[in-house]
Amino acid sequence: MKKLFLSAIALMIGAVMFAQFNDSNVLQVGALNGSDVNQVGFMNDSDVIQLGALNGSDVDQVGVFNSSEVLQIGAGNGSMVTQVGLSNVSEVFQLGALNGSVVTQGGEFNFSDVDQIGVGNGSNVLQSGFFNISDVDQIGLLNGSNVIQLGFGNISTVTQIGAMNGSDVNQEGEVNISDVDQLGIGNGSYVNQFGLFNISDVNQLGLMNGSSVIQDGISNFSLVNQLGALNGSSVNQFGLGHISVVNQLGVGNGSLVVQSNGI
Repeated sequence: MKKLFLSAIALMIGAVMFAQFNDSNVLQVGALNGSDVNQVGFMNDSDVIQLGALNGSDVDQVGVFNSSEVLQIGAGNGSMVTQVGLSNVSEVFQLGALNGSVVTQGGEFNFSDVDQIGVGNGSNVLQSGFFNISDVDQIGLLNGSNVIQLGFGNISTVTQIGAMNGSDVNQEGEVNISDVDQLGIGNGSYVNQFGLFNISDVNQLGLMNGSSVIQDGISNFSLVNQLGALNGSSVNQFGLGHISVVNQLGVGNGSLVVQSNGI
């Protein structure tokens, strides 16, 4: 009975020690691929798959229950993932050449998904806080996306199809929602959200359209649709409960919207 008891204790200790281990898996097929994984903490998980040549991946995890998945197919793609905190999740998929992705997560339960298909696309995601969600999809050539989320429960989705489209999303607050869809060449979108429950939806189809949305307050809504070329829209909402809808079809149209609740 004593031996059985000691065996049970040893098994329990072994199980606890095993449960504290971090897990890293790296698969490289091709030539001159590089992977660097650093894990500090407990139950962090990293999976890296590189198929091709000259792909580079760096994963740094500090904390508990963080998860990172990197899949690179092609040549010269680069990915950097930094996770500090609890239960952050990052997924990076790169298919093509010379795509670059940087994901930085600090806090708890943040989620980032980056998909890059093409050549020379660039994505930067910074999440600090809790339960923020970012989804970036890039298909084409030299598209660029920058997402910053500071706070709680913010959601950002960016879809870029074409070439040289640029998107900048900055969310500081709680439960703000931003959706940016760009199809074409050289379209530019800037979204800045401060406060609570703001919603911004930007749709750009065409050539070199530009949109700027600033929301500073609570429960503001902005919809911008641009179809054509060289259209420009600026929406500025300050305060509570404003609604703005801008539709531009054609070439070279310009719109300015300013909404506030007064003094």
